[in-house]
Amino acid sequence: MGRFFTFNGRINRLAYCGYIFLAGLITMIPQIIYALTENTFAFIIYILMYIAYVALSICLAVQRLHDIERPGTHWFLLLIPLYNIYLGFLLLFKKGTDGPNQYGEDPLAKKATM
Repeated sequence: MGRFFTFNGRINRLAYCGYIFLAGLITMIPQIIYALTENTFAFIIYILMYIAYVALSICLAVQRLHDIERPGTHWFLLLIPLYNIYLGFLLLFKKGTDGPNQYGEDPLAKKATM
């Protein structure tokens, strides 16, 4: 889990989509439990998990930005309405740079050598 809560390195498109989707599903479990039971404990757990989800999403976005050779500080641009749609599509669909770049090794090249 320590690999994901970092602002270093790169992550490819498939891993980015998979981790964001899985984390979103896991975060929804206490939300659904709270909606069905109105249990305060479930609400507190949901809030804590949502905070962790936001932190994980930022870290993964930074790693994905590194893969397309953009600085990690560009994740702030995801907060700008309309531009966030463009940047979101870049994160989801733009192919990362081939080979190593200033942010690390190509994540697809690592899989090929294993």
